[in-house]
Amino acid sequence: MKDEKSGRAVRLLKQYFMIVLGSFCYGMGTTCFIQAARIAAGGVTGMFNVINYIVPIPVGMCVLAANIPLIIIALIKFRHSFAFNSVLGIVLTSVAIDLCGILFSSYLPFTEDMLLSALAGGVLNGAGIGLLMRNGSSSGGTDIIMKLIHLKFRHIKGGVINIVLGLTVCVFYLIVTGNVEGTLYTAIVIVTDGFVFDLVLYGGNDSKTVYIITNNSDEMIQEIFRKTSAGATILDGEGAYTKSERKIILCVVRNSVFPQLKEAVREADDKAFMIVTKSSEVFGEGYEDFSKEIL
Repeated sequence: MKDEKSGRAVRLLKQYFMIVLGSFCYGMGTTCFIQAARIAAGGVTGMFNVINYIVPIPVGMCVLAANIPLIIIALIKFRHSFAFNSVLGIVLTSVAIDLCGILFSSYLPFTEDMLLSALAGGVLNGAGIGLLMRNGSSSGGTDIIMKLIHLKFRHIKGGVINIVLGLTVCVFYLIVTGNVEGTLYTAIVIVTDGFVFDLVLYGGNDSKTVYIITNNSDEMIQEIFRKTSAGATILDGEGAYTKSERKIILCVVRNSVFPQLKEAVREADDKAFMIVTKSSEVFGEGYEDFSKEIL
């Protein structure tokens, strides 16, 4: 019981550390690169970035105020743990946006190159939101809208939704500023943000599902266990033409382990038939927990 409580405490500590880290990444990307280059991020933050270029406002605090209705929606629609963590994420990212402006004001802009600013801002924002979502939180705004859309259309990845919603910011930026070049750099921020977001949120979960058809199933399994320590399930099969019985070995392995599995199959039976498919989400022992909130 004591070990279980200790393990839970360590997991919570890690989770909240990642939420703080994600919030800081988002705040730094928004203030130190995107806002410093006078371009815009995606979502609600991007809208206030654009308004800030006309009327100086504390972007972070405005984002916090705008998120109050979405916090209420999160409390109604989602688990209380996600709602609580989202409130924490919204507050931390809002504070980080304004705090980074205070801490680094004398050093900004870090670079005069707008392309570098757009790429760096997009990477930091995407990584920040990805870390928040991966740890059961969000930065509010379009993050919660994305999650609501994803509840209805689960096959659509969050980064794609993020890019579509981000196009409204590009249009708003163009209408307000009339700056075509700035609009294009804003689009680069949003696309980079979406790509990195998907990479952080889903990349670590990517696995491969492998079906192996062999006449030498016993040796094959022993070789797989020896080289990968992966689990396996044996399915009964029958050749449609020959009517001969075959054993089909089903394995799920992380991408990093797949080369060892492929080598194990080659050594056990170089005439084996192997089918490989990509698995973006795997739940169960050794993989994701069924109860874990993820977009």
